[in-house]
Amino acid sequence: MDPQQISDMKRSLGRGLAGWRRRRGLTQDDVARRVHSTRSTVANVESGRQVVDRVFWVQCDSLLQASGELITGYDEYRFLEVRHKEEKAEAARQARWGAVLDHQAIVEASAADRGQDRHTSLVSAVSGPANGLRRDRRSTSSAEVGFPAVMDEVGGLRRSLHEALSMGAVTAAGLDEWERIVAHHGRATRDHSTGTLLREIAGDLGELTELIGRSPSASALRRLTGMAAQMSGLMCLVLCRIDDRTAASQWARTARLAAVEADDPVTRSWVLAQEAHVYYYSADFRETVNLARHAQDVAGPEASVGTVLAAAIEARALAAMGKREETRAALGHAEGLLSRLEGDSLSASAFGYNEAQLRFHEGNAYTRLRVVDAALAAQDRALELCSPGDYTDWALTRLDRAICLTRMGQASDAVESLAETIGSLDGAKRQGIIAERARIALDGLPPTQRSSSTARDLRAALADVR
Repeated sequence: MDPQQISDMKRSLGRGLAGWRRRRGLTQDDVARRVHSTRSTVANVESGRQVVDRVFWVQCDSLLQASGELITGYDEYRFLEVRHKEEKAEAARQARWGAVLDHQAIVEASAADRGQDRHTSLVSAVSGPANGLRRDRRSTSSAEVGFPAVMDEVGGLRRSLHEALSMGAVTAAGLDEWERIVAHHGRATRDHSTGTLLREIAGDLGELTELIGRSPSASALRRLTGMAAQMSGLMCLVLCRIDDRTAASQWARTARLAAVEADDPVTRSWVLAQEAHVYYYSADFRETVNLARHAQDVAGPEASVGTVLAAAIEARALAAMGKREETRAALGHAEGLLSRLEGDSLSASAFGYNEAQLRFHEGNAYTRLRVVDAALAAQDRALELCSPGDYTDWALTRLDRAICLTRMGQASDAVESLAETIGSLDGAKRQGIIAERARIALDGLPPTQRSSSTARDLRAALADVR
């Protein structure tokens, strides 16, 4: 599919929104205010630079009485976008399978010329599964070969090859590759479901543990232990999201131990900030503040992702304790630290921290303090900056917004916002801290809205969510 077709569709969507807006005699500010967005977001959508999410288009369609035209246009755009991504993924899979089979043929062809050294053992490790696959391809039609059986053999081939390749010393290039793997997991935390994250992180952490057990050099061991601290911190983060506080605390302690062994104060600060989140969601706000301040102390005067994250979680905990001035001071400190970050430290990753995250944390703190105007302003900016697919921060920000709407006397809008937020997430993405925050928002509604059919449906949808 031509990417230009998708770009054209984005511009067409934007023109459609602008047309309906003008037809109803509304300004971009009018639309932004009524759909709980910002003028810059509406302007970006109308110019084709931004698409936003389905909730935005549902709200605009309802506001502008577009009879489903805007929703249909958005759905058609998403269909094309998904199809384009699938085509790219399929092309990548084809390229990868071709590379595997070509490599297999080269290994088998060259095996006869190799001596009885490590390379011979590598070929021996690979040849069994590889030859089995080749025999099956010659003697069995494609209809007769079970796909799961083929995948089992391919998995066996990979394990044998991996074990053979791992027999040598830990090289600098190998360590660099592991750092890339860890960085990938950090980015994946922004948009992958928790179940997927747990499986993928645990799988790579198992292989990393084996590598550490092979007695690498002191310098290599330090790097590997630092990566183990990061991966353990990611496990803590994911388990915290699904509200498994016991397991999250255990992984936090493991991460802290690894960071100390690696003698890396920056990683140690980040790990402590992750642990502080566990206490925050356990409503132990005093310990949250203690850990957050400790995280800032161990890193020294340098600004880092861990120190900014720690300052932000300190502010949220102080807000939960009703300490208004201390909350503002902690937010100001986080703002100052953020201004000193640069490069990868600002990336959309668990190992990065940027303005979108700070605005979410700021909005949450002011929601806790019941400072509604400041909370709404921070939420507007957070939603505007939120990365596509970053469903956790997006959902939590919108749930805080629903709480603010209730406090402003706009309970009906709050119910509608709750329905749109929860309805846009599948069951796997509703669990944990998102479900808990949604229940708090529902409990805060006035009796009339709390007993409405929409609110009852939402409670039913959340009933089976952990």
